[in-house]
Amino acid sequence: MTSAQVADQIREILAELTGGQRALGLPADTPLLRDGVSLDSLGATLLLTRIRDRFGVDVADEDLNLDSLSSIGTLAAFVADRIKAS
Repeated sequence: MTSAQVADQIREILAELTGGQRALGLPADTPLLRDGVSLDSLGATLLLTRIRDRFGVDVADEDLNLDSLSSIGTLAAFVADRIKAS
């Protein structure tokens, strides 16, 4: 699975979590926290739980660098790399 495919699925998860379709059109460099998607700690936890359920990648259990959570694209690349490694 490519990083772009993972990013599309992350956008779908974000749309479900935020209750709006806006997330489906967000560019890959959109920050997940603060000024971008504006996930709070609960939203971020739910996102990581859904990623674990969908992709089988436990982001919180990996050697996670917080930079991996900086944007949709960085999180997608992190998840895609873990999928390839498994």
